[in-house]
Amino acid sequence: MTLSRPPVSWLRARRRTTAVLAAALALATLVGTAEAVVRDRIADRIAAMAAKRLGTTPDVGLGTTPALWQLARGTLPDVELTADGVAARRMTGLTVDARLRQVRRNGHGGTVGSSTVTVDADAASLAGIGADRPDGEVADRPDGVVVPDPAHGRFVVHLGGSGALTVPVTPSLHGRTIRVTPGRPAFAGTPLPDALAEKVTARAARTVSLTGLPLRLEPRRLTVTGTGLRLTLSGGPATVTA
Repeated sequence: MTLSRPPVSWLRARRRTTAVLAAALALATLVGTAEAVVRDRIADRIAAMAAKRLGTTPDVGLGTTPALWQLARGTLPDVELTADGVAARRMTGLTVDARLRQVRRNGHGGTVGSSTVTVDADAASLAGIGADRPDGEVADRPDGVVVPDPAHGRFVVHLGGSGALTVPVTPSLHGRTIRVTPGRPAFAGTPLPDALAEKVTARAARTVSLTGLPLRLEPRRLTVTGTGLRLTLSGGPATVTA
């Protein structure tokens, strides 16, 4: 019995198909590697620039659009930065989540089409704000224990070693200023006399200026959450310097 050999043309076609598949696989691997490298480099450069302002290096996300395509167009359509442990405006331990849109790089830094930023301050950070300290100075130790009361849009500050002295405080947003307005202090649930209450509330009242923010950010909303205070900001077209 004699076995017939496959036609030479069929063998050649099979070899060409194998070569094409191998080339396609190699190209896909090369593009995937280039994508990862470019994405990492872009993210690292943005993180380094942002770290100068935040005081800590943020995590950077570039959205779902391929980084090679973004680089070719010269525009990053959606950049997200998240950072913990940020210190600013008398507070430490802030969490910042920023979304930047239409980011373009130039020789001096770059431009941003628009931005939205959320800043969260937990109760421990709020407890470290001093009432009578210069702007930007942070307390060495907490002034009391701060308990969020989101149902009433306020905090209850417990002062003293036992925490029996309580002061309800309500934060509110007035343009570019956060104002903290104290309510009637109480000791072990009993309201303090007028004269003593005035002394306590005078120390509890404070303001935080929000002027001179980057990216032309403007405060939009201030909310008491279950863990602390959340400030939402947004900005229009802005220039970023390297």
